[in-house]
Amino acid sequence: MLKISSLIQSPSFKSLVIQLIGFALSFFVSIVLTNLFDAKIYGEYVLVYSTIDMFAIFSLMGYNQLFSIEIPKLKTDNERFSIYKIAKIRTFRNSLIIAIGLLLFGVFYPLAEKNISYLIISSAFILPIIGLTIVNTNFLYSLKETLIPQLNDKIGRIVLFILFIILFRQFSSDISVVILAFIISSSITYGISYYLRKKRISLVVKEVSKPPTKLNKTIYLLLVINSINLLFSKTDAIQMAYYLGSDFAGVNNVYMKMSHILHLVMSSSLLIFSPKISKIIAQNRFDLVRRELKKVFRFALPLSIVLLIIVLTLTPIFLSFYKSTIYQIHSYSITLYCVSAVLGILTGPAAMILMLSNKLKALIIGYSLELILNLVLNALLIPRYSIEGAAYATIVSELVVNLYFAYICYKTYRLNTLFFGK
Repeated sequence: MLKISSLIQSPSFKSLVIQLIGFALSFFVSIVLTNLFDAKIYGEYVLVYSTIDMFAIFSLMGYNQLFSIEIPKLKTDNERFSIYKIAKIRTFRNSLIIAIGLLLFGVFYPLAEKNISYLIISSAFILPIIGLTIVNTNFLYSLKETLIPQLNDKIGRIVLFILFIILFRQFSSDISVVILAFIISSSITYGISYYLRKKRISLVVKEVSKPPTKLNKTIYLLLVINSINLLFSKTDAIQMAYYLGSDFAGVNNVYMKMSHILHLVMSSSLLIFSPKISKIIAQNRFDLVRRELKKVFRFALPLSIVLLIIVLTLTPIFLSFYKSTIYQIHSYSITLYCVSAVLGILTGPAAMILMLSNKLKALIIGYSLELILNLVLNALLIPRYSIEGAAYATIVSELVVNLYFAYICYKTYRLNTLFFGK
Protein backbone atom coordinates (compact mmCIF):
# COMPACT_ATOMS: atom_id res chain seq x y z
CA MET A 1 0.00 0.00 0.00
CA LEU A 2 1.25 3.44 -0.90
CA LYS A 3 2.26 5.80 1.87
CA ILE A 4 -0.16 8.67 2.46
CA SER A 5 2.45 11.29 1.51
CA SER A 6 3.23 9.53 -1.79
CA LEU A 7 -0.47 9.13 -2.47
CA ILE A 8 -1.21 12.82 -1.99
CA GLN A 9 1.69 13.84 -4.24
CA SER A 10 0.71 11.48 -7.06
CA PRO A 11 -0.80 13.00 -10.26
CA SER A 12 -3.69 10.52 -10.02
CA PHE A 13 -4.67 11.79 -6.58
CA LYS A 14 -4.47 15.42 -7.77
CA SER A 15 -6.63 14.45 -10.74
CA LEU A 16 -9.21 12.96 -8.37
CA VAL A 17 -9.24 16.18 -6.31
CA ILE A 18 -9.84 18.24 -9.47
CA GLN A 19 -12.73 15.99 -10.47
CA LEU A 20 -14.27 16.25 -7.00
CA ILE A 21 -14.03 20.05 -7.09
CA GLY A 22 -15.63 19.96 -10.54
CA PHE A 23 -18.50 17.91 -9.12
CA ALA A 24 -18.95 20.39 -6.27
CA LEU A 25 -19.07 23.28 -8.75
CA SER A 26 -21.65 21.49 -10.90
CA PHE A 27 -23.87 21.30 -7.82
CA PHE A 28 -23.32 25.01 -7.31
CA VAL A 29 -24.50 25.60 -10.90
CA SER A 30 -27.76 23.78 -10.12
CA ILE A 31 -28.25 25.88 -6.96
CA VAL A 32 -27.52 29.15 -8.80
CA LEU A 33 -29.85 28.37 -11.73
CA THR A 34 -32.63 27.04 -9.51
CA ASN A 35 -32.52 29.92 -7.04
CA LEU A 36 -31.82 32.82 -9.42
CA PHE A 37 -34.37 31.54 -11.95
CA ASP A 38 -36.44 28.44 -11.08
CA ALA A 39 -36.36 24.63 -11.10
CA LYS A 40 -37.95 24.57 -14.55
CA ILE A 41 -35.16 26.57 -16.21
CA TYR A 42 -32.53 24.35 -14.59
CA GLY A 43 -34.37 21.27 -15.88
CA GLU A 44 -34.45 22.74 -19.38
CA TYR A 45 -30.72 23.53 -19.11
CA VAL A 46 -30.04 19.90 -18.11
CA LEU A 47 -32.14 18.54 -20.97
CA VAL A 48 -30.47 20.58 -23.70
CA TYR A 49 -26.98 21.68 -22.68
CA SER A 50 -25.99 18.46 -20.95
CA THR A 51 -27.04 16.68 -24.15
CA ILE A 52 -24.57 18.80 -26.14
CA ASP A 53 -21.80 16.70 -24.56
CA MET A 54 -23.45 13.63 -26.10
CA PHE A 55 -23.41 15.18 -29.58
CA ALA A 56 -19.85 16.46 -29.09
CA ILE A 57 -18.60 13.00 -28.12
CA PHE A 58 -20.52 11.55 -31.07
CA SER A 59 -18.79 13.98 -33.43
CA LEU A 60 -15.41 12.73 -32.18
CA MET A 61 -16.23 9.26 -33.57
CA GLY A 62 -14.29 7.49 -30.84
CA TYR A 63 -11.07 9.47 -31.24
CA ASN A 64 -11.10 10.43 -27.55
CA GLN A 65 -10.62 6.77 -26.62
CA LEU A 66 -8.38 6.09 -29.61
CA PHE A 67 -5.99 8.74 -28.27
CA SER A 68 -5.60 6.87 -24.97
CA ILE A 69 -5.17 3.52 -26.74
CA GLU A 70 -2.85 4.46 -29.64
CA ILE A 71 -0.98 7.71 -28.84
CA PRO A 72 1.21 6.16 -26.07
CA LYS A 73 2.42 3.57 -28.59
CA LEU A 74 3.72 6.18 -31.07
CA LYS A 75 7.33 7.26 -30.82
CA THR A 76 7.41 10.69 -32.49
CA ASP A 77 5.44 13.90 -32.05
CA ASN A 78 4.88 13.99 -35.80
CA GLU A 79 3.00 10.67 -35.70
CA ARG A 80 0.97 11.79 -32.70
CA PHE A 81 0.15 15.15 -34.25
CA SER A 82 -0.97 13.49 -37.47
CA ILE A 83 -3.63 11.50 -35.61
CA TYR A 84 -4.64 14.66 -33.74
CA LYS A 85 -5.10 16.51 -37.05
CA ILE A 86 -7.33 13.74 -38.41
CA ALA A 87 -9.43 13.83 -35.24
CA LYS A 88 -9.68 17.62 -35.33
CA ILE A 89 -10.77 17.76 -38.99
CA ARG A 90 -13.34 14.99 -38.63
CA THR A 91 -14.71 16.33 -35.36
CA PHE A 92 -15.20 19.80 -36.81
CA ARG A 93 -16.90 18.38 -39.91
CA ASN A 94 -19.18 16.08 -37.93
CA SER A 95 -20.07 18.73 -35.36
CA LEU A 96 -21.05 21.15 -38.14
CA ILE A 97 -23.38 18.56 -39.69
CA ILE A 98 -24.99 17.83 -36.31
CA ALA A 99 -25.17 21.57 -35.52
CA ILE A 100 -27.07 22.27 -38.75
CA GLY A 101 -29.53 19.51 -37.81
CA LEU A 102 -30.00 21.01 -34.33
CA LEU A 103 -30.50 24.48 -35.78
CA LEU A 104 -33.15 23.30 -38.23
CA PHE A 105 -34.91 21.30 -35.52
CA GLY A 106 -34.91 24.23 -33.10
CA VAL A 107 -36.22 26.66 -35.72
CA PHE A 108 -38.90 24.55 -37.42
CA TYR A 109 -40.11 21.97 -34.87
CA PRO A 110 -43.13 23.39 -33.00
CA LEU A 111 -41.99 22.86 -29.40
CA ALA A 112 -44.47 24.08 -26.80
CA GLU A 113 -41.63 25.22 -24.51
CA LYS A 114 -40.00 28.23 -26.19
CA ASN A 115 -37.08 28.21 -23.74
CA ILE A 116 -36.10 24.74 -24.97
CA SER A 117 -36.27 25.97 -28.58
CA TYR A 118 -33.92 28.86 -27.76
CA LEU A 119 -31.51 26.51 -25.96
CA ILE A 120 -31.48 24.06 -28.89
CA ILE A 121 -30.83 26.84 -31.43
CA SER A 122 -27.97 28.26 -29.36
CA SER A 123 -26.50 24.77 -28.85
CA ALA A 124 -26.01 24.55 -32.63
CA PHE A 125 -23.47 27.38 -32.40
CA ILE A 126 -21.75 26.00 -29.29
CA LEU A 127 -21.41 22.36 -30.40
CA PRO A 128 -18.33 22.76 -32.68
CA ILE A 129 -16.56 24.71 -29.92
CA ILE A 130 -17.20 21.97 -27.36
CA GLY A 131 -16.21 19.22 -29.80
CA LEU A 132 -12.85 20.84 -30.54
CA THR A 133 -12.27 21.49 -26.84
CA ILE A 134 -12.72 17.77 -26.13
CA VAL A 135 -10.28 16.90 -28.95
CA ASN A 136 -7.59 19.19 -27.52
CA THR A 137 -8.16 18.08 -23.93
CA ASN A 138 -8.20 14.33 -24.61
CA PHE A 139 -5.15 14.60 -26.85
CA LEU A 140 -3.26 16.27 -24.01
CA TYR A 141 -4.47 13.56 -21.61
CA SER A 142 -2.96 10.91 -23.90
CA LEU A 143 0.38 12.76 -23.69
CA LYS A 144 0.20 12.64 -19.87
CA GLU A 145 -0.58 16.37 -19.75
CA THR A 146 -3.51 16.00 -17.38
CA LEU A 147 -3.59 18.48 -14.50
CA ILE A 148 -3.78 21.88 -16.25
CA PRO A 149 -6.17 20.68 -19.01
CA GLN A 150 -8.37 19.18 -16.29
CA LEU A 151 -8.29 22.42 -14.32
CA ASN A 152 -9.44 24.23 -17.45
CA ASP A 153 -12.17 21.74 -18.38
CA LYS A 154 -13.47 20.60 -14.99
CA ILE A 155 -13.11 23.79 -12.94
CA GLY A 156 -12.31 26.85 -15.10
CA ARG A 157 -15.27 26.41 -17.45
CA ILE A 158 -17.79 26.01 -14.63
CA VAL A 159 -16.39 28.93 -12.61
CA LEU A 160 -16.62 31.19 -15.67
CA PHE A 161 -20.18 30.03 -16.35
CA ILE A 162 -21.27 30.79 -12.79
CA LEU A 163 -19.58 34.21 -12.80
CA PHE A 164 -21.20 35.24 -16.08
CA ILE A 165 -24.59 33.96 -14.89
CA ILE A 166 -24.38 36.11 -11.75
CA LEU A 167 -23.15 39.12 -13.77
CA PHE A 168 -25.78 38.94 -16.54
CA ARG A 169 -28.58 38.19 -14.08
CA GLN A 170 -28.28 41.82 -12.93
CA PHE A 171 -29.67 42.92 -16.32
CA SER A 172 -32.14 40.17 -17.22
CA SER A 173 -33.97 37.17 -15.76
CA ASP A 174 -34.83 35.21 -18.90
CA ILE A 175 -33.16 32.28 -20.64
CA SER A 176 -30.85 34.57 -22.68
CA VAL A 177 -28.69 34.97 -19.54
CA VAL A 178 -27.98 31.21 -19.42
CA ILE A 179 -27.35 31.05 -23.17
CA LEU A 180 -24.92 33.98 -23.26
CA ALA A 181 -23.02 32.78 -20.18
CA PHE A 182 -22.66 29.27 -21.66
CA ILE A 183 -21.41 30.55 -25.03
CA ILE A 184 -18.79 32.85 -23.49
CA SER A 185 -17.50 30.34 -20.91
CA SER A 186 -17.30 27.56 -23.55
CA SER A 187 -15.41 29.82 -25.96
CA ILE A 188 -12.84 30.85 -23.34
CA THR A 189 -12.37 27.20 -22.32
CA TYR A 190 -11.72 26.27 -25.96
CA GLY A 191 -9.18 29.10 -26.31
CA ILE A 192 -7.25 27.85 -23.28
CA SER A 193 -7.33 24.22 -24.52
CA TYR A 194 -6.05 25.35 -27.92
CA TYR A 195 -3.20 27.29 -26.31
CA LEU A 196 -2.22 24.31 -24.12
CA ARG A 197 -2.24 21.94 -27.08
CA LYS A 198 -0.26 24.32 -29.27
CA LYS A 199 2.27 24.86 -26.50
CA ARG A 200 2.79 21.07 -26.22
CA ILE A 201 2.80 20.20 -29.94
CA SER A 202 2.57 22.61 -32.87
CA LEU A 203 3.84 21.02 -36.06
CA VAL A 204 3.06 21.57 -39.71
CA VAL A 205 1.62 18.45 -41.28
CA LYS A 206 1.02 19.17 -44.97
CA GLU A 207 -0.56 15.85 -45.77
CA VAL A 208 -2.69 14.08 -43.20
CA SER A 209 -2.93 10.40 -44.08
CA LYS A 210 -5.96 8.33 -43.19
CA PRO A 211 -5.65 5.95 -40.24
CA PRO A 212 -4.88 2.31 -41.07
CA THR A 213 -7.90 0.10 -41.77
CA LYS A 214 -7.43 -1.61 -38.40
CA LEU A 215 -7.71 1.73 -36.59
CA ASN A 216 -10.74 2.71 -38.67
CA LYS A 217 -12.53 -0.40 -37.45
CA THR A 218 -11.61 0.44 -33.86
CA ILE A 219 -12.81 4.02 -34.33
CA TYR A 220 -16.24 2.91 -35.54
CA LEU A 221 -16.63 0.38 -32.75
CA LEU A 222 -15.70 3.04 -30.19
CA LEU A 223 -18.21 5.37 -31.82
CA VAL A 224 -20.96 2.79 -31.34
CA ILE A 225 -19.93 2.25 -27.70
CA ASN A 226 -19.87 5.99 -27.02
CA SER A 227 -23.24 6.50 -28.65
CA ILE A 228 -24.92 3.73 -26.67
CA ASN A 229 -23.30 4.86 -23.42
CA LEU A 230 -24.28 8.48 -23.90
CA LEU A 231 -27.84 7.56 -24.88
CA PHE A 232 -28.06 5.53 -21.68
CA SER A 233 -26.79 8.47 -19.62
CA LYS A 234 -29.49 10.75 -21.12
CA THR A 235 -32.48 8.38 -21.01
CA ASP A 236 -33.35 9.22 -17.40
CA ALA A 237 -33.48 12.98 -18.02
CA ILE A 238 -35.38 12.68 -21.32
CA GLN A 239 -37.92 10.17 -20.03
CA MET A 240 -38.26 12.07 -16.75
CA ALA A 241 -39.11 15.25 -18.66
CA TYR A 242 -41.53 13.37 -20.91
CA TYR A 243 -43.48 11.72 -18.11
CA LEU A 244 -43.20 14.27 -15.28
CA GLY A 245 -41.86 17.60 -16.63
CA SER A 246 -38.50 19.34 -17.15
CA ASP A 247 -38.21 20.39 -13.48
CA PHE A 248 -38.12 16.72 -12.47
CA ALA A 249 -35.33 16.13 -15.02
CA GLY A 250 -33.23 18.75 -13.23
CA VAL A 251 -33.94 17.28 -9.80
CA ASN A 252 -33.04 13.77 -10.96
CA ASN A 253 -29.81 15.11 -12.47
CA VAL A 254 -28.79 16.53 -9.07
CA TYR A 255 -29.59 13.23 -7.36
CA MET A 256 -27.49 11.28 -9.86
CA LYS A 257 -24.57 13.68 -9.51
CA MET A 258 -24.53 13.08 -5.76
CA SER A 259 -23.97 9.37 -6.39
CA HIS A 260 -21.35 9.96 -9.10
CA ILE A 261 -18.73 10.67 -6.48
CA LEU A 262 -18.90 6.94 -5.69
CA HIS A 263 -18.46 6.06 -9.36
CA LEU A 264 -15.19 8.02 -9.28
CA VAL A 265 -13.87 5.77 -6.53
CA MET A 266 -13.17 2.77 -8.76
CA SER A 267 -11.56 4.64 -11.65
CA SER A 268 -9.42 6.75 -9.32
CA SER A 269 -8.43 3.72 -7.25
CA LEU A 270 -7.25 1.98 -10.40
CA LEU A 271 -5.06 4.95 -11.31
CA ILE A 272 -3.63 5.44 -7.84
CA PHE A 273 -3.06 1.88 -6.67
CA SER A 274 -2.51 0.01 -9.88
CA PRO A 275 -0.90 2.30 -12.46
CA LYS A 276 0.65 -0.68 -14.25
CA ILE A 277 -2.59 -2.59 -14.82
CA SER A 278 -2.93 -1.34 -18.41
CA LYS A 279 0.61 -2.52 -19.19
CA ILE A 280 -0.13 -5.95 -17.71
CA ILE A 281 -3.26 -6.25 -19.86
CA ALA A 282 -1.33 -5.09 -22.94
CA GLN A 283 1.11 -7.95 -22.30
CA ASN A 284 -1.80 -10.44 -21.95
CA ARG A 285 -0.69 -11.29 -18.40
CA PHE A 286 -4.21 -11.71 -17.05
CA ASP A 287 -2.83 -14.07 -14.42
CA LEU A 288 -1.38 -10.97 -12.72
CA VAL A 289 -4.43 -8.72 -13.03
CA ARG A 290 -6.34 -10.26 -10.12
CA ARG A 291 -3.48 -9.41 -7.74
CA GLU A 292 -3.63 -5.80 -8.89
CA LEU A 293 -7.40 -5.70 -8.49
CA LYS A 294 -7.12 -6.81 -4.87
CA LYS A 295 -4.99 -3.71 -4.16
CA VAL A 296 -7.71 -1.59 -5.70
CA PHE A 297 -10.54 -3.24 -3.75
CA ARG A 298 -8.74 -2.82 -0.43
CA PHE A 299 -8.88 0.92 -0.99
CA ALA A 300 -12.05 1.36 -3.06
CA LEU A 301 -14.59 -0.45 -0.91
CA PRO A 302 -13.80 1.23 2.45
CA LEU A 303 -13.63 4.62 0.71
CA SER A 304 -16.98 4.06 -1.01
CA ILE A 305 -18.62 3.15 2.32
CA VAL A 306 -17.21 6.28 3.98
CA LEU A 307 -18.39 8.44 1.08
CA LEU A 308 -21.80 6.75 1.11
CA ILE A 309 -22.26 7.64 4.78
CA ILE A 310 -21.10 11.22 4.16
CA VAL A 311 -23.42 11.71 1.17
CA LEU A 312 -26.47 10.32 2.96
CA THR A 313 -25.73 12.30 6.13
CA LEU A 314 -25.26 15.61 4.34
CA THR A 315 -28.14 15.17 1.88
CA PRO A 316 -30.80 17.00 3.97
CA ILE A 317 -28.42 19.92 4.59
CA PHE A 318 -27.40 20.13 0.93
CA LEU A 319 -30.97 19.99 -0.40
CA SER A 320 -32.02 22.80 1.94
CA PHE A 321 -30.04 25.20 -0.30
CA TYR A 322 -32.66 24.80 -3.03
CA LYS A 323 -35.69 27.07 -2.82
CA SER A 324 -37.85 24.60 -4.73
CA THR A 325 -39.39 21.97 -2.40
CA ILE A 326 -39.35 19.41 -5.20
CA TYR A 327 -35.71 18.67 -4.34
CA GLN A 328 -36.61 17.42 -0.84
CA ILE A 329 -39.66 15.31 -1.76
CA HIS A 330 -37.90 12.48 -3.60
CA SER A 331 -34.51 12.53 -1.83
CA TYR A 332 -34.71 8.77 -1.12
CA SER A 333 -33.67 8.35 -4.75
CA ILE A 334 -30.17 9.50 -3.78
CA THR A 335 -29.83 6.43 -1.55
CA LEU A 336 -30.91 4.19 -4.43
CA TYR A 337 -28.44 5.75 -6.89
CA CYS A 338 -25.65 5.38 -4.31
CA VAL A 339 -26.55 1.71 -3.82
CA SER A 340 -26.21 1.23 -7.59
CA ALA A 341 -22.76 2.86 -7.47
CA VAL A 342 -21.59 0.61 -4.62
CA LEU A 343 -22.83 -2.47 -6.50
CA GLY A 344 -20.76 -1.25 -9.45
CA ILE A 345 -17.66 -1.22 -7.24
CA LEU A 346 -18.41 -4.72 -5.94
CA THR A 347 -18.69 -6.09 -9.48
CA GLY A 348 -15.31 -4.55 -10.34
CA PRO A 349 -13.83 -2.76 -13.37
CA ALA A 350 -14.73 -5.44 -15.91
CA ALA A 351 -15.77 -2.89 -18.56
CA MET A 352 -12.41 -1.12 -18.28
CA ILE A 353 -10.54 -4.42 -18.66
CA LEU A 354 -12.56 -5.30 -21.77
CA MET A 355 -11.82 -1.85 -23.21
CA LEU A 356 -8.08 -2.15 -22.58
CA SER A 357 -8.02 -5.66 -24.03
CA ASN A 358 -9.92 -4.42 -27.13
CA LYS A 359 -13.01 -6.61 -26.58
CA LEU A 360 -15.19 -3.87 -28.05
CA LYS A 361 -17.95 -6.11 -29.44
CA ALA A 362 -18.63 -7.47 -25.95
CA LEU A 363 -18.94 -3.89 -24.71
CA ILE A 364 -21.40 -3.06 -27.50
CA ILE A 365 -23.61 -6.05 -26.58
CA GLY A 366 -23.49 -5.22 -22.87
CA TYR A 367 -24.17 -1.50 -23.22
CA SER A 368 -27.00 -2.17 -25.72
CA LEU A 369 -28.61 -4.50 -23.17
CA GLU A 370 -28.21 -1.80 -20.50
CA LEU A 371 -29.80 0.86 -22.71
CA ILE A 372 -32.80 -1.30 -23.66
CA LEU A 373 -33.36 -2.40 -20.05
CA ASN A 374 -33.20 1.16 -18.79
CA LEU A 375 -35.62 2.44 -21.43
CA VAL A 376 -38.17 -0.29 -20.74
CA LEU A 377 -37.89 -0.11 -16.94
CA ASN A 378 -38.10 3.70 -16.97
CA ALA A 379 -41.27 3.53 -19.08
CA LEU A 380 -42.78 1.08 -16.59
CA LEU A 381 -41.57 2.60 -13.31
CA ILE A 382 -41.35 6.40 -13.73
CA PRO A 383 -45.11 6.98 -14.27
CA ARG A 384 -45.83 4.88 -11.17
CA TYR A 385 -42.94 5.68 -8.81
CA SER A 386 -41.68 9.04 -10.13
CA ILE A 387 -37.93 9.68 -9.63
CA GLU A 388 -37.61 6.60 -7.43
CA GLY A 389 -38.73 4.55 -10.44
CA ALA A 390 -35.81 5.87 -12.50
CA ALA A 391 -33.44 4.98 -9.65
CA TYR A 392 -34.80 1.41 -9.47
CA ALA A 393 -34.35 1.12 -13.23
CA THR A 394 -30.74 2.29 -12.94
CA ILE A 395 -29.94 -0.25 -10.20
CA VAL A 396 -31.28 -3.17 -12.23
CA SER A 397 -29.86 -2.18 -15.64
CA GLU A 398 -26.38 -1.30 -14.34
CA LEU A 399 -26.16 -4.43 -12.16
CA VAL A 400 -27.16 -6.70 -15.04
CA VAL A 401 -24.60 -5.25 -17.46
CA ASN A 402 -21.80 -5.21 -14.86
CA LEU A 403 -22.40 -8.88 -14.11
CA TYR A 404 -22.42 -9.60 -17.84
CA PHE A 405 -19.05 -7.89 -18.27
CA ALA A 406 -17.68 -9.78 -15.25
CA TYR A 407 -18.88 -13.03 -16.85
CA ILE A 408 -17.15 -12.19 -20.16
CA CYS A 409 -13.88 -11.45 -18.32
CA TYR A 410 -14.05 -14.79 -16.51
CA LYS A 411 -15.07 -16.74 -19.60
CA THR A 412 -12.41 -15.16 -21.83
CA TYR A 413 -9.47 -14.74 -19.42
CA ARG A 414 -10.43 -16.80 -16.35
CA LEU A 415 -10.23 -13.47 -14.54
CA ASN A 416 -12.49 -12.76 -11.56
CA THR A 417 -13.22 -9.03 -11.46
CA LEU A 418 -15.68 -9.28 -8.55
CA PHE A 419 -14.81 -8.06 -5.05
CA PHE A 420 -15.53 -11.55 -3.70
CA GLY A 421 -13.66 -14.76 -4.50
CA LYS A 422 -10.15 -15.62 -5.60
